[in-house]
Amino acid sequence: MSTNPGGDNRDLINRLNRAQGQIEAIKKILEGGSNSDCLKTMQLLKAANNALKKFGEAYVERHLTDCIHRGVPERELESNLKEVISSAFSL
Repeated sequence: MSTNPGGDNRDLINRLNRAQGQIEAIKKILEGGSNSDCLKTMQLLKAANNALKKFGEAYVERHLTDCIHRGVPERELESNLKEVISSAFSL
């Protein structure tokens, strides 16, 4: 994936770092031998899942914008978009 026109990927990396931090927090809970805080663990899991979903949305939006700015032919864009949609809904 190319960077966004006139920008960089810091926002996407920040989204991934957020999810990674939540997953690391879950690991620390488990490594500490604590299975008693089920609610906190599930909240972290939900937050990590949501962060990854938001990353996916931002990534696809960025990629499509980049394709449009580069003038990717409509048929190629349509074909790729169908594959991305299919992939996203099979997760």
